[in-house]
Amino acid sequence: MDFVSHKFQGCGESYKNLDKIDFSIIPTKIKKLPFFEDDVFLGMQAMNIGVVDQLITHYEYALLDEYNAIDRTPDSTMAVSALSQMWIYSLYEVLRMWRNRKVKFEKLQKNGGIYSKVKDMIDDPLNQTVKTRKQQMLRFKDDLQYRDHINAVWNDIEEIYRAAELIRINLAKHCAPGNDNIIPMSPGYARINDWCGALDFQLIVKNKDYPEIDNRSYYTA
Repeated sequence: MDFVSHKFQGCGESYKNLDKIDFSIIPTKIKKLPFFEDDVFLGMQAMNIGVVDQLITHYEYALLDEYNAIDRTPDSTMAVSALSQMWIYSLYEVLRMWRNRKVKFEKLQKNGGIYSKVKDMIDDPLNQTVKTRKQQMLRFKDDLQYRDHINAVWNDIEEIYRAAELIRINLAKHCAPGNDNIIPMSPGYARINDWCGALDFQLIVKNKDYPEIDNRSYYTA
């Protein structure tokens, strides 16, 4: 898979010091993406990714300090590993929801079904989410620039989505994507990254390569 490249392997120069990390990047930039920008609750889910990421990062660097001080695997590694895996699952779900909305709108646009879908959605004056979804669908139908922007955004985030998908399948399903006969050697097992304290999970892909990836790798993509 092309997205499992050197930039997801990580190196010392790829990881910033804790005080140099701009934790506003995820919550501020992701909220500006189509679907997230005008859907309040979907946007909240996306922003939660950034909030939890900041918490985990502090735990990771604390873990690294402890690891260097005692020269053995700290007991806190288990907690950081658990939080990291849950973050990966959450990141994947948010991106999958975004992608599914894009794909669904495209299918409705192609078969001329957007107006029918909007008409069938039940109106509720207390449900702003329904109103927003209808507005998004109608805008998608009528606004070529909006559709082009959504496609451009997907081109930017697909690599991160595919990486999250790969690690999620390895961790949650204990197999390679699309092939449950290819099984990771140690699903869920990880090593402490020497530069930032993140957990480096060893994955398996369809060609039976064994790349390693961690949460910080998303910053280097």
